Amino acid sequence: MKGIKIVVDSCCDLPKAIQERFDITVVPVNIHIGRRSYEDGVEMSREDLYRRMKEGVIPTTSQPSPGKFLEIYRELAKRASTILSIHITSKLSGVYQSAMLAKAMLPEVDIEVVDSASASMGAGFLALAAARAAELGKTKREILALVEELKKRMNVFATVSTLKYLQLSGRVSRLQEGIASLLDVKPILTIRDGLIEAIGKVRSRAKSLDRLLELTREAVGEAEAISAAVVHAYVPQDAERLRQGLKAIFKCQDLFVVEITPALAVHGGPGLIGVVSYEVE
Repeated sequence: MKGIKIVVDSCCDLPKAIQERFDITVVPVNIHIGRRSYEDGVEMSREDLYRRMKEGVIPTTSQPSPGKFLEIYRELAKRASTILSIHITSKLSGVYQSAMLAKAMLPEVDIEVVDSASASMGAGFLALAAARAAELGKTKREILALVEELKKRMNVFATVSTLKYLQLSGRVSRLQEGIASLLDVKPILTIRDGLIEAIGKVRSRAKSLDRLLELTREAVGEAEAISAAVVHAYVPQDAERLRQGLKAIFKCQDLFVVEITPALAVHGGPGLIGVVSYEVE
């Protein structure tokens, strides 16, 4: 019997074990260095990307082509009654638009394309919730309602070692560059309405990590339980510190530590770290 299948892009940062457990299909974003292009997470390792960035190379990214989505949708349609395609915020990437174009080319297939209005596990948690609901036999309408409700509860707070890479990619306002220009001042970022915003600054890396925990606690309030993920770019010790902090403060239904995919590391740079969370109801 055909069921509901989930598609995400590589910027959703779903752990490999989750992808395999729920048979979630991942469409890779493209990374460009000079004249060469690489499929995110397929043809370029994180280590290679960080090495090149340290050498001064500034990679760029682009969305998968509609043709790539078309190929995947056609293959999935052979064993799916419905395809739910959940993607990084359309305000920061063209992935959603590519998926919508591919959907228009397959009117005979039941495809729903969802703009997560988030990134990394902010989108990944939506896909995971949809996959779990599909496994329980929920209908497409029920799953879409669940995803839309969960979007409203999703919290993303992050900090970076420098705003240099976000600035180069155009992902934050040029006015915010001054936040990181002071000695050892670390910006605090969030995703609001699908856009990255700088919402504060603190002195020192340690204080920036503490601030991420404080903001998470403020966002979820007196929640009895939360689901959370620590997402990071090449800073495993800082990630472990945040993981331990979350465990000490909250009852976590899910708690993941995820090294972000190269396509996101391009824009945040080595040292990016964040906490994604939502209240479990």
